[in-house]
Amino acid sequence: MNCNLEQIEHTVSMSLDGKDITHAKIVKMVNGIGKVMCPEITGNEIDVIVKNIESKHQITMSLGFTLVDQSHKPWLTDNKENIKWYYWNRYKQLLIKNGFGNTVVGKMDIVTDEILDLLQDPKDEGAWQRKGLVVGHVQSGKTANYAAVVCKALDAGYRIVIIMAGLLNSLRKQTQGRVDSGVIGLDSSLMLHDIAVAGKLVGVGHFSHEEKNCPVSITTADADFNKSTATQQQAAIAQFKPPLIFVVKKNVSILKNLIDWLKNNNTNLNDSPMLLIDDESDHASINTKKDDLDPTRTNERIRELLKLFPKNVYLGYTATPFANIFINPDTPEEMMNDLFPENFIKTLDAPSNYFGGMELFVNNKFNAIREIVDYADFLPLKHKKEQLPGFIPESLKESIRVFILVCAIRILRDDGSKHNSMLVNISRFTGIQSQIRILIHTYLSDLKNVVSNYCALPVEEAQKNNLVKSIAETYNKEFLAVEFDWREIQAILNKAIARIEVIEVNSSSNAEKNIDYSERNYPNGRHLITIGGLSLSRGITLEGLSISYFLRNSIMYDTLMQMGRWFGYRPNYEDLCRIYMTEQAKGWYEYIANATEELRDEFRKMDDLKKTPKDFGLCVRNHPDSLIVTARNKMRSAKTVVREIDLTGRLIETSRLFTDSEKVIFNLEQAEKLLVQLEKENLKKELRNTNHKFFANVPADFIGDFIEVFHNHPESSLTDSKSVKEYVQVLAEEEGIDKWNVLFVNIQPKDKDVDVNILQDNLKLINPGIRRTVSYCTAGIMLSQRKLGSGNIDRVDLKENEIRETPLLMVHILDCRTTKNKKISNPIFPNGVVAYGISFPGEKNGKKITKLTTYQVNTIWMNEQYGSTVETDEDIEGEL
Repeated sequence: MNCNLEQIEHTVSMSLDGKDITHAKIVKMVNGIGKVMCPEITGNEIDVIVKNIESKHQITMSLGFTLVDQSHKPWLTDNKENIKWYYWNRYKQLLIKNGFGNTVVGKMDIVTDEILDLLQDPKDEGAWQRKGLVVGHVQSGKTANYAAVVCKALDAGYRIVIIMAGLLNSLRKQTQGRVDSGVIGLDSSLMLHDIAVAGKLVGVGHFSHEEKNCPVSITTADADFNKSTATQQQAAIAQFKPPLIFVVKKNVSILKNLIDWLKNNNTNLNDSPMLLIDDESDHASINTKKDDLDPTRTNERIRELLKLFPKNVYLGYTATPFANIFINPDTPEEMMNDLFPENFIKTLDAPSNYFGGMELFVNNKFNAIREIVDYADFLPLKHKKEQLPGFIPESLKESIRVFILVCAIRILRDDGSKHNSMLVNISRFTGIQSQIRILIHTYLSDLKNVVSNYCALPVEEAQKNNLVKSIAETYNKEFLAVEFDWREIQAILNKAIARIEVIEVNSSSNAEKNIDYSERNYPNGRHLITIGGLSLSRGITLEGLSISYFLRNSIMYDTLMQMGRWFGYRPNYEDLCRIYMTEQAKGWYEYIANATEELRDEFRKMDDLKKTPKDFGLCVRNHPDSLIVTARNKMRSAKTVVREIDLTGRLIETSRLFTDSEKVIFNLEQAEKLLVQLEKENLKKELRNTNHKFFANVPADFIGDFIEVFHNHPESSLTDSKSVKEYVQVLAEEEGIDKWNVLFVNIQPKDKDVDVNILQDNLKLINPGIRRTVSYCTAGIMLSQRKLGSGNIDRVDLKENEIRETPLLMVHILDCRTTKNKKISNPIFPNGVVAYGISFPGEKNGKKITKLTTYQVNTIWMNEQYGSTVETDEDIEGEL
């Protein structure tokens, strides 16, 4: 008799009350319930269940923050006693069964109660509308959150739920499957089949199923909305008057058909409170000529759909605070359009076990990043669709071997029936993706053959084969710290590798079939190596993702974040995950993680100050990093885009530098000219405990003149010469900040590895600093991690806890290197290079500075340099 450990664990978890959960209490309950459900349960099996339950109860989650306008009138608390939580209670059981700890489920209950309360009471008379936005994290459980909101909304009395699930068929199907499992309880793909209800049950349906309360899904896992299928459901709708659910793509034609059907199906929309959920509401428009994807026409259809219902709620979900709803409009006035979340914005905090950007790229918590350096001959970052590779590089081969080892280790950890996935995102061109699939399949087949033939042999004999030896060497490099030695791994390798499939997810493949993880079709899980581009960058979840190989050339925040499928939850295998990417990509992800966290901190402050959604929208628009998002979104427009940015209390740096020798020499000469000018004016001051050359009371004109002539790289957008000089003048003329501090950074003691020959006599007395660079910037280089200064160099002129009131210009003379080993790498600039940073004041005489800086976004240049990296019609043909 085999014990069903998952069922025992679920029963125990449901029995725990969420309070005073101790080790002794869990052990006692597992022993008692376990022996009732399975008398033959062993001590080891009891230990496994106890460990799983304890690990889930150690996961914590805070409640997030909320901005609400003055129109909100709380209603839920007074109505709770009259609501039968049929849908929510089923979903809560499913969450616990699926591995959510009681603590997290309890916090989700509180958060979704708050969101439900921010919606309108569906029993309210008359016409009303609410518009809100929920801001989560990439792959953090937004779908789980809105499934809970939908369940509670149905319990409260909402009658129609419409979920817009992105742009692609594959994503819509995946979302439909989750709604089937979490809300409806029936497999929608079997709805119209002559099968007993018991054979159609999925997810929540296994806990409770009442036909009279079963929502009718007008869409299915196999088909988006169409009028004929909807008409076939008329009988069920008329008989029970159940809630209706639609899961549709955000597509002009689909929305038009839905609107036409709703107008003509004899449903009384006046008495049908409607909840519209816009999943991934921040998607930028793809570069397409297709009318069906035109954002303006899509938004018109959404507004038309909302107007059909006198009682309606628009609820958007986004994975980033840099949402296009804030940034896309050309002016703040245009931002406050018909779909702006004027009533509330709610941020979701991820649980403590979230595998996110700060943990991966900033704190390096998991040591998961592996740098790709061997791609140039394989496939340049910028390439054409005709450049089909003829081989795969060693880094990709190694990542495949690592994936095989992950599958083996998870089998040994008793997770063999769980899904395992590897992502390969190398090119946006489907032809190249198909070629990569063939190359990976060939290499994997070679590995399968030798594993089958050699891995049953003794270790020494098996490793006489070079491919087996390469797997063993990869194990020694990556997984010596795991609890299993190589002999145990080798013994299970054949079982691990035999199940691995190589699939392609794009417009040339049957993406909906390929990406199937359904329990009905794959009860023992799948092991997949998935190659794709756009489909893997627009919300698709790869179950059990452990290995990612990412080789894309993009500086676009939304694209990069959506491509980051590796964010999420990795229970019992987070130590096995690896991400292969270039140094440039790592730098961007680190930068984005910090910028996003900064906006979230700003949101928390606004919550304390009881600010409104409009305040936050303006804050996002004025954030310096919105410049990059704006440039990406507007690059195809070929028009001038002006944006006001808040530099108050901020540090800006020339993180990208030209490599053109004339520009480099010119900038060095301008730095020398400034130094000579400051010394001539006798402005030099001693700075405590440093050897830097420091100057005080420098006229603002000196600063403006230096910035104006400095050759600034276009990708260093915040240091745009014209914009920064104008801001220097504004501070002087309107805020009275006409004196500056200037610091020529002088490294002490001198770095013995510096190897540049400074030609300017007056700069030779300044010791350069060595900086790590990434030489993948158009006509230039990008400083590693996009940072120029080190330590607290931007506070060197301040006392501890002193607030800056005098701006500081920092001039850096650099020896730039392309490798971490500075002893063996040659300087990029034999005669040095100059860069600068500015630390702006936050206040003047105790009063906050409110002046904004006007930037002109260089959309034409961005389009010339990066237009080819944006998905086009051919990338999405067949996926819509």
